[in-house]
Amino acid sequence: MRRVRFRRYFVFRGARWRSLLAALMCVSVLGSMTVTSGMAGASSQITPMTTLKWSAGTTLVSSTGGVRTVSCVSATFCMAGDFSGGVSTYNGTNWSTPVVIDEGHEISAISCPTATFCVATDRVGNYLIWNNGSWGSPTAIASSPSPIMSAVSCASPSFCLAVGRTANFSPADFYYYNGTWYPDTLAFASTDVVPFDAVSCTSSLVCLATDQGGGVMTFTFTSSPVVQLTHAASTTPIDPGVKGFVGASIACVSASSCVVGSFANQVSTYNGTTWTTQAVFAPTTLGVLVSCALSTCVANSSTSQGVSAVAPFTTWSTVGQLDAPSQINGLSCFPSASSIACLAVDNDGFSIAIALGAGGVPSFTEASSTFDAPHTLTSVTCASATYCIASDTAGETVTYRSGTWSAPLPVTTIPLGIRAIRCGASTKSSQPLRCAAVVGNYLAYAFTSATATWSPVPSASTPTFAVSCAQQCEYLSPQGRSSGLVQGYLPKLPVGAIATDVSCPTGGVECVAVDSSGGSYLSHQGRWILGPKVANQATLWSVSCVSTSFCEATDIEGRAYSFNGTKWSAPQKVSAFGVYNVSCGATYFCVASGLSGGAYVFNGKDWAPTASLGGSNVLHGLSCASATSCVGVDGSQAFSLSVPTAATTIALLASTRRENVVGRTIVGALVTSATAPTGQVSFSAGLGTSAPSCVATLKKVSATQSSVHCTLRTTHVGETTLEANFAGSYGFAPAPAAMRHEIIIAK
Repeated sequence: MRRVRFRRYFVFRGARWRSLLAALMCVSVLGSMTVTSGMAGASSQITPMTTLKWSAGTTLVSSTGGVRTVSCVSATFCMAGDFSGGVSTYNGTNWSTPVVIDEGHEISAISCPTATFCVATDRVGNYLIWNNGSWGSPTAIASSPSPIMSAVSCASPSFCLAVGRTANFSPADFYYYNGTWYPDTLAFASTDVVPFDAVSCTSSLVCLATDQGGGVMTFTFTSSPVVQLTHAASTTPIDPGVKGFVGASIACVSASSCVVGSFANQVSTYNGTTWTTQAVFAPTTLGVLVSCALSTCVANSSTSQGVSAVAPFTTWSTVGQLDAPSQINGLSCFPSASSIACLAVDNDGFSIAIALGAGGVPSFTEASSTFDAPHTLTSVTCASATYCIASDTAGETVTYRSGTWSAPLPVTTIPLGIRAIRCGASTKSSQPLRCAAVVGNYLAYAFTSATATWSPVPSASTPTFAVSCAQQCEYLSPQGRSSGLVQGYLPKLPVGAIATDVSCPTGGVECVAVDSSGGSYLSHQGRWILGPKVANQATLWSVSCVSTSFCEATDIEGRAYSFNGTKWSAPQKVSAFGVYNVSCGATYFCVASGLSGGAYVFNGKDWAPTASLGGSNVLHGLSCASATSCVGVDGSQAFSLSVPTAATTIALLASTRRENVVGRTIVGALVTSATAPTGQVSFSAGLGTSAPSCVATLKKVSATQSSVHCTLRTTHVGETTLEANFAGSYGFAPAPAAMRHEIIIAK
């Protein structure tokens, strides 16, 4: 299962609380969407609570890249494997271009005992061998169903041990000897059904493997007088005195000297007889990777911290810290001139060099560029129902034009690619397209529609965290510094809070921004003013505005808030597991994506889930360009959502006596559809922008009709033009305007 982590999308250096927030947002992306539903303009009719369905997904990017595992022999030779079956080699200076050796299959483990021999395993039961510069084909370790091996360790080019599980989740192990894989002939106890997850082999051909139940098993290989692998019938607990201890990784410097990293914050060390467990990282740690060379071991935490110790590992060094939080997936140590050194690889395609300083404290140096960046979709924006742009972590964009998505096009080689992208609405082909993007190092890019190219925006607020485009584009930094449509800083941004999002409605010059402490900000004549409080202690994460009198904001606690131009509504619970982002195409049509998967639709009054968005399929990007359509992207695919709408007609009701009096002109309209329409009707007396107007809500009068009355404050006696407009509502299409000449009389 490929896991997509959000940490790097949301962390900027110095904001430590964001790494904790991102840790809560590690989600899995799997499954598929349901079949297509009716499209806008269809004759079918929906009720306010009808469950909408997403289209089948269209694959935009291949989901290649993202480094899973690494094995190093020395400072000048490492081999790394990725989530899509690719491998890269490191020569001490540069990584090679990834080469796919196992198409579409995650490389689960790699072990290289020398610079000319490596063994790799994948997630579907295959092994691959690299010998003298050439990889062999993926080969099943055993007959179908082949056991899935989660770890492999090679003591030499003639001996390796792979461990994992069989199809029924019982433990399994296979050993490699002189060019052939052999199954273990010693049966496990019938009660031992917990799969292995890590293994380490020593030069004496003794291997120790940990399982997912907190146990460890010792394997001993002998080639004389007969070739055999021996072990106990069952694993033994690593440290029964530590409740819930489960090993995540293991590294041995000898058969009697090993270190196990836990799935929590501990390491447990083995002296040949007993295990001793220590908590070496903070309690919030979610896993420890270990690797050893010579007699020294390094332990690295899920929060990018590291410690080291020398055998017998009774005392660990002070903690060293990588300055940018990273999801490290692989760690491998090797001898160096001074002691040992290590190389780590992370989920975003970076390699990180680890050196030991005074007292053994690890120091981290992150590479200046990625070598195997994951092609994971990060965002989507739609300027219209027929034009959208999606972005990915490899710095590419994919463009949708009139029904077809283009191939990915490179925009930037900056590590971590494009974090977010937004375009203003474009309804005319002659109208320049306004788009802005935030790239990996939190710089802003702008789109030039005439040449279809992207370029940096030197004047944008840095670091740029949120962007929005209308007539121009707006750039907002976490510290609240603004440039573009609005200049200056967000006023009175609370200490410890950051600006999280901004939205500038189409066709205007004003914007609305929100922060992480529940505050809002409104622009006025190019400057920010403090807006009404949205909610106390709400971590607002996304905002989308249709106009300055309607916005929808969501927080990561799963609540939504509506803005009417004056105040924010009370919260509505959207998802029990949090909301990631929101996009609105009309006052009665918004879509939000859940942090744990799924999507939700707002019909102007209530929120309801859409159908079958795959339980954990998170939409990283959402964009609703109209009142009836929305596009979302997950890690690799784009999906569309359409609201079936019924056609409507509107007619002005005839005036009765004394209703056409100046100063108090009563007007009425009747809206007809397949079922009684809902929504509002706007009226005006005259065609100018300053003409008297009013808005009223429809009331059902029959199975297919709704009516409305409203009072216009007319100012002149004589002939005028009355106009009634129904702009549409959830499930009902807009109607052509109704017009009538009317004589306004004196009181």
